[in-house]
Amino acid sequence: TKKYVLDEEVREFMRQSNPWALRAISERLLEAAQRGLWSEPDTEDLEALKQVYLENEGILEEQA
Repeated sequence: TKKYVLDEEVREFMRQSNPWALRAISERLLEAAQRGLWSEPDTEDLEALKQVYLENEGILEEQA
């Protein structure tokens, strides 16, 4: 999470080059946390991940 989605530089690169990939990664990580597959995710990281997901969804909707 911290290396891909929460790293600002990587996130912006993904957002510019392939926002759908950023969406997929964010979605998978959130699903893993929800299903208990991600053992003890940091609360702050999880909230930041949710925020990135929602922001990216807004960008994708604007592009549609």
